[in-house]
This record gives sequence, structure tokens and C-alpha cells, in this order.
Amino acid sequence: MTAKSPETQAPRAFFNPGGFAKLDAKPLTDAARLRWLIGMFARMQLRSLTSKLTAVSFPLGAVAGAAVIALLTRIPQLMEMLGDDRRVFVTDKAMPILFGMNLLTAFLQTTIWVAPVIARDVQSGALLLYFSRPLRRRDYLLARLLSATLVTWAELASAAVLLVLVQMASFGITLDGGTALGGLLFWAVLAIGEVVVSLFAAAVISAVALGCSSLARSVNGAPLLFAGLLLGSVPLALVLGNVVGGSPAAQAFNLTQGLNAVHEVLMHALSPQPMPDGLLTKALVAALLWSGLAAGSWWLLVRLLSNPPMGKGRA
Repeated sequence: MTAKSPETQAPRAFFNPGGFAKLDAKPLTDAARLRWLIGMFARMQLRSLTSKLTAVSFPLGAVAGAAVIALLTRIPQLMEMLGDDRRVFVTDKAMPILFGMNLLTAFLQTTIWVAPVIARDVQSGALLLYFSRPLRRRDYLLARLLSATLVTWAELASAAVLLVLVQMASFGITLDGGTALGGLLFWAVLAIGEVVVSLFAAAVISAVALGCSSLARSVNGAPLLFAGLLLGSVPLALVLGNVVGGSPAAQAFNLTQGLNAVHEVLMHALSPQPMPDGLLTKALVAALLWSGLAAGSWWLLVRLLSNPPMGKGRA
């Protein structure tokens, strides 16, 4: 069996009494160390078979939507029924349904693989290794957040952009008889908007999921706390809605509906249909609520890691 040459071997990181300090015997800069940590944590998140299957489920939703659209385009009667409403179908039907499906899958993934990671590092004693000099607590926490965010963002955005490309190929560049430039602008704004909304959703979901480790501090408790937060927001929104008369602001306290409302605002901005009353208020309250939860989670994590428990006996 031929041995690999030094040039083809994978880079090797060394943990030594000085800390996570060298890569292939070369000192790491702060930026290089952070990039290495993000990559390592992202690979750890996607290592299990179940995690890989969950990741595959994101583009599968887009493929299923593409199959439906391909069927529509081959049935003349259905295409005639759509007529000039193809833009409405894309913005008000196809994209919101896919986003809602993928959002639930993202919640599942963050519940199982993101929420318990810091608690697992505490219980296993891995923090003793991670926090040896010169790896700083800030680098560890930032790498954990960015790796979880990037993985979730890639899964959400890739599925959405895939469906945008399929719809553009199926319905054509111009949906309403306009110019080709106007059609290209619509599809470009739609794709960019999906990427931006997916980034916001991935960042706040990952931050809140990681923050659950600072409260539960156990591998089993953190996912249960995150899932309980999502499920508990449903009756909370109903109670608040009854108190204040079903206002859109109260509906935003249903965390899942709130993120969907943020996405719906983007879709209605591109749709010829008027925006429903209260949708913008609901989306703004939801964005503030999720941002506040993410900021609070970050503060809790910083507080936890300022004097962290370093092993099983103290977890």
C-alpha cells in the first residue's frame, strides 16, 4: 500500500500543553485558529448518519416541489388556470411552503445536534482541552455559533435557491409578460432574499439552541429545553392573543409562526397581491423577539464560560 506524500496528507492539529496552537507544526494566527475550529465543529455536527440524513432532507423538499412544478408545466389546463398568476404561485404558495417545511427540519436538527454541544463539552471535560492557552473562550464560543449557523444556513438556503432555479427554468424568465431584464431582476431578488432570510433564521435558531446549554447544562436537558421553548411558545401566543384580542404582535410570540412571518414579508414584497393587514407588525415583533432571545442566549453563554465547570464531577 503506497504511503501518502506529505503534500496529500490531511492537515494535523496538535493539542499540547500550550493549547490548540499549531497546525502541521506551524503556529496558528487568531484568524486561522478560528477558521480551523469552525471547520472542526461543523464536521463534528455532520458526522453522524442521522445528521447527514437530516441535511439531505432539505434539498429533498425542493426536489419534491420541483416535481410538482414540472407536472404543472406539462398540463396545459393547469397552466391556463395560473395565467398571469404565476408570480403569485411562486411567492405566495411554492416558496412559503418550502420555507415552512425546511424551518421545521432546521428546528429538529438544532434541537438534536446544536443544543447539547456545549453541555456535552462540559460533561466530557473537553473544555479543559479547549480552554488551555492560547485558545480563548471567545474563540471557542464564536466558533461553536458560526459552525452551527453556517451548517443550518447552507441547508436552508441551498434548498430555497434550488427551487428558485427550478421555477425559473419551468415558468420562464418573465412571469407576467414583462421584459427579460425585469424577470431576471425578480428571480435574482427572490434568490438573494431567500439567502438573507435563511441566514437570519439560522443565526438566531443556532444562538438560542446553544444558549439552552447554559441553563440546562446537561446533554439531555438542553435539547428538551429548546424543544420546550418552541412548543411552549404556541400556547403562550394563544393566551396573549386572547388577552389583547388576537393582535399580530401576540401571534409573533409563536416562535415558528414568527419566523414564517419574516419570510412572508419578503414574499409579499415581490408578490402582486397586497400584503395582509398586520403581517409587517407580526414580522417586526418576531424579528425583535428572536433577536432578543439570541442576544440573551449569547450573554448566558459568555457568563457560563467566564467560569465554566470543567468536568463530569462539576457539571
